[in-house]
Amino acid sequence: MNRGRALPLLAVIACTLAQPDALVAQRPDSGTVPDIKTKAERLSRADGFVPFYLEPRTNQLWLELPKAGTRMLFCASLTTGFGSNPLGLDRGATGTCWVARTEPASGRQLVVFENWSFRSSDRTSVEHPRSVEESFAPSTVAALPIMAADPERVLVDATDLVVRDWSQVGDTLAGAGEGTVELIKDRSTVFGPATRAFPHNTELEASLTFAVKGRPGPIVRRLAPDGRSFTLRQRISLAELPDSGYRPRELDPRMSFFGIEFKDYGQPVNRPLVRRWIARFRLERTNPADPRSPIRRPIVFYVDRGIPEPLRTATLEGARFWVEAFDRAGLTGGFRVELMPEGADPLDIHYNVIQWENRNEIGWSIGGGLLDPRTGELLKGAARMDSHRGRTSWNIVAALAGAATASDTHFVLGRVRQVTAHEIGHTLGMAHNYIASTYDRGSVMDYPAPRVRLDRRGAIDLSDAYAVGPGAFDVLAVRWGYGIFPPEHERDSLEAIVREGVAKGLLFLSDEDARPASASDPRVNLWDDGAGPEEFLQRQLAVRRAAIRGFGLRNLNPGEPVATLQERFARLYFFHRFAVNAVAKAIGGVEYHHAIAGDRQQATRTVPAVRQRAAVAQLLGTLSPAELAIPDTVLTLLGPRPFGYEPSPEQFGSRTGAVFDELGAAGTLARMVLDPLLQRERLARVAQQSARDPAMPSLAELFGMVERSVWDVGADKSPRDASLRRAVQRAFASGLIRLAADTAAAPDVRAMADLTLERLGSEASVRGGGERGTPEARAHWRALAGQIVRWREEREIPPTALPPPAGDPF
Repeated sequence: MNRGRALPLLAVIACTLAQPDALVAQRPDSGTVPDIKTKAERLSRADGFVPFYLEPRTNQLWLELPKAGTRMLFCASLTTGFGSNPLGLDRGATGTCWVARTEPASGRQLVVFENWSFRSSDRTSVEHPRSVEESFAPSTVAALPIMAADPERVLVDATDLVVRDWSQVGDTLAGAGEGTVELIKDRSTVFGPATRAFPHNTELEASLTFAVKGRPGPIVRRLAPDGRSFTLRQRISLAELPDSGYRPRELDPRMSFFGIEFKDYGQPVNRPLVRRWIARFRLERTNPADPRSPIRRPIVFYVDRGIPEPLRTATLEGARFWVEAFDRAGLTGGFRVELMPEGADPLDIHYNVIQWENRNEIGWSIGGGLLDPRTGELLKGAARMDSHRGRTSWNIVAALAGAATASDTHFVLGRVRQVTAHEIGHTLGMAHNYIASTYDRGSVMDYPAPRVRLDRRGAIDLSDAYAVGPGAFDVLAVRWGYGIFPPEHERDSLEAIVREGVAKGLLFLSDEDARPASASDPRVNLWDDGAGPEEFLQRQLAVRRAAIRGFGLRNLNPGEPVATLQERFARLYFFHRFAVNAVAKAIGGVEYHHAIAGDRQQATRTVPAVRQRAAVAQLLGTLSPAELAIPDTVLTLLGPRPFGYEPSPEQFGSRTGAVFDELGAAGTLARMVLDPLLQRERLARVAQQSARDPAMPSLAELFGMVERSVWDVGADKSPRDASLRRAVQRAFASGLIRLAADTAAAPDVRAMADLTLERLGSEASVRGGGERGTPEARAHWRALAGQIVRWREEREIPPTALPPPAGDPF
């Protein structure tokens, strides 16, 4: 494991902590405080970075510390997990690292977390750094009683420091609505078998028992044997501060690295107060002056032996995508992956790990780690791989092409390789890159939809479902983030790499650009595949139609209850949901780049009017009865859950009891299409663009397009088609009312929604008041007219559609 150091610019603050006046040597009374040898004569000393003793009778943990005080990293992680994706309290979950110092104070050693969010790089004197230090508070987190003392060392009781909820288990459960919990000290203990000392780090572990006040929440009741209490193990790593050999790298918004930020009050007034440094591991050559010199200490990741085969081999193969990326970036030998050594401690701060996460339900895989809060240097990478991911992939194939096809593990293992590489990318300091799909699988840090196509015979083709190896942007990111340059040439070299990427179209846009409902750039999406969203939606719809036509008993394994087809069918019925969201971004759309002054990138570009109108038409086409209807051959298979089978989060909602609710499903899908069309910020952009350019679609035009497609009676072929069309009309009216009621929407948007509702309410009243049409149709129009009247007169907001099954994690 590579180690870094504090920066010289920060050393001034550190020096103030070591002055004799600041750290007065303690003079314990020899009559009341014994020497360390006498106090610990019955106990064995674990020698290492911070030596310790375990007192088995009282379950106390004693640490041996320098009497004058010391500084170290203090990092918290979870050893064992709760097994719940919604809670996120996972096995191996890494938390935060603090720079901690100990100070003597009247028979105790205080533990103080230093405040590195506010600093000064002014090296001309000690006065300015001291003014910053004194302006912002540190956190004193413990007072450790002194049990014994020698002239240079003290023995302190650190039991309460270690047996403490550093992982914020209580806050997590309260935030998830699982009730209030408290740490029960008499059922918590230092966990001796995992408490160890090494030359550069000391690992302290505690078994923490929490009791629930009142009635436990549903997750706690379901997962704990007795929901009134549960026990987790927590790791505290005390490690030496990295040395001064690491050089931070400034963040560039055009590249995909996250990191740390702080306010530097030593910066001149013409420079930003906030500074940002990327997170990355230290990588050095044996001879820094020779670009052909071998890497001195490569980044090594270890794969959990608890991953079952063949998934373990696929995990190793996915991790080795980064071996290729570093090699192609000119950093040959900079990254390695191996199986975890037998008996190794995966929580040891010196091991980068790929761990297996078994949870109660489908969940996220997560890449994280521990870093030095002073510099951003990564100290430990931890990729937590969800064990359900292979099953999820198998179910996707089974839904698309049948259970027999899914038995060929090509698709499943391809996804495992891809997600392993993705999570390791996070541990290397890299953020999501959701625009990379537009340049042909440009990064493993995208969320890729599986590449599913129809072959010449119209059959599902999964042969190229997932990419193999790193993308072009991944190699570029490694060059930029991990490239080793002479200090005098580093800035120019980094800028040249970025400009090369921009020139090749290797762009970066991330979560804030893709995830919000209001996102404006149609190129930036989760779970997409292709150069543009319109082509992607067209392809997804074609695959969906073919898969639904062939759906039936072949999509089950022998012995599976037929009713469980509901879960697989949900994947098909909503198969195009992510493509719908992507196409909607073209409406009022603005493409943009995180340009830097002087890099000649165009910062923003409005999506052309013709493309916006085409996007509206394409989305409205997905609401036709033909797209919403479910074949009778499928409906007859979607029975109620059998005895002993709990409800699944991947089931459809229902207002028809145990019987499958086709109209409810259609209403859910209609809202999934109409909500992005009626999204408030998107419509505000439409109003703004049309005000500046009359050739752009206006709010009136957009609402009119939706109205003509949705509100007209239509020449429906059957009562079922008429019912499906009514489900869409209800979704449209409800969406307009919610938009008109939304006080956060732009005034022009709310006004147009209200005007449209007034007109539609009048039409609905006329259609419901005559004798034409079926009784069902007249009742429908009267209900809509009444709904709109109640909104206009009483501000009543109608209930929403049935919620869809979860789309993420894919």
